Amino acid sequence: MIDLNDPTLQERLRRRTPEGRYEISEIELVQNIRARQRAGDTPGVSMLAEVLLQRCAPFFQRHSQGLRHRPELREEVISNMSEHLLREALNPKEVFITQNFVHYLRCLCVDEFNRVLRQEGLYYRRDDEGRPAGRPQHVPRALVESLRSASPDDENMPSSDVADPQDQYEVLHANDESKRILTYLNDPLDRMIMVLRVLEGMKWDDIAVVCKRTERTVRLRYERARSYLRECIAHEGQHSYPPMISQQ
Repeated sequence: MIDLNDPTLQERLRRRTPEGRYEISEIELVQNIRARQRAGDTPGVSMLAEVLLQRCAPFFQRHSQGLRHRPELREEVISNMSEHLLREALNPKEVFITQNFVHYLRCLCVDEFNRVLRQEGLYYRRDDEGRPAGRPQHVPRALVESLRSASPDDENMPSSDVADPQDQYEVLHANDESKRILTYLNDPLDRMIMVLRVLEGMKWDDIAVVCKRTERTVRLRYERARSYLRECIAHEGQHSYPPMISQQ
């Protein structure tokens, strides 16, 4: 175990071998961090963890260069990398970190960088030449809040169980669904009557004028068409629909 009381410890932590490696390797640091943790030596854990982070900082900087135009995201990536490293350095079940630290660190950096790209909607598939292809994957975090249901306890937002009567998506979906249902009516006049009455909200006498029929005829055709559509909707998915109504 590393002797934290050794007066030459700081020098030894900075010293490198002729091959360019640290005299006290990162794997030794992780092993000693875990040993200090088991012993309840919190100051020792903090000191060794700080050394480990200082050594890994250049890796974090290098692997976050792709976000140098977004300094706030780059800072977040580096923070996530540091947190991930410390969490696994303290986890005795994580063995890969003590087997090949350099490869482990490279994988950690790549994973965290890509995770933030996906989180922000900046992650692209790449073609055979490594160039971005297609549309970005995932929803940008800036849009997540607008898509997430509001908490019932949030007084500043409407409760998620209250529908917005002006929801543009719902309006568009309702219009499309209405047009689809009307395709069950083969007679153009029946479709016109349904559209004018249901979608346009016109009065019976006005519909009769537009369709050039008596109000009684318009009402009868509307009721027959409505009953037929109700049956069609009830039988949807069963591939069998009631016979088409006959017109007089």
